[in-house]
Amino acid sequence: MRSSKLSDWLQIAANVGIIAGLLLVGAQLKQNSELLKTQMLYEESSRLVDLETEVVGEIGAEVWAKSISDPRSLNLAEQRVIEALLWSFVEQLRSTRLLGQLGLIEDAEWRARVNSDAAFYLGNEYGRAWWANFSDGNTSLPADLVMEIDSHLANAVPDYTLDYAKAVMDLLDESE
Repeated sequence: MRSSKLSDWLQIAANVGIIAGLLLVGAQLKQNSELLKTQMLYEESSRLVDLETEVVGEIGAEVWAKSISDPRSLNLAEQRVIEALLWSFVEQLRSTRLLGQLGLIEDAEWRARVNSDAAFYLGNEYGRAWWANFSDGNTSLPADLVMEIDSHLANAVPDYTLDYAKAVMDLLDESE
């Protein structure tokens, strides 16, 4: 009789072990599925950014500088180059935010990226106008990302990017 009860308890323990194992396999499959989804989204984003990089070509830095110092003189082709640069930047922020949403990075990490870069890329006359136009009603952008960028631009000086470049040059002049 003792042997029968022991056998019953061992059978129950074995069944619990099997169920726990199946639950673990299910959790691993779900996690692998999420990682695959993340990888696919990242690759899609990277492919789109690569396409925009082709548009920028070799004149990107020159056109970017012109968009900061004399934005009203940009021709349509130059505007397209700046569009590619700014869109790629925002796409990178969107991708980083997605990693946070999926729990792969801390929420504070994507917000820190916005904090460190948004004013630099968008904190000038052209960047602000582009962002206002691009973000207005853009349902593909997460609302919290738009609010985070808007918040940082609202707190940045009007010509942050140009002021930053001038400050670097001033420091170089002082070191002579």
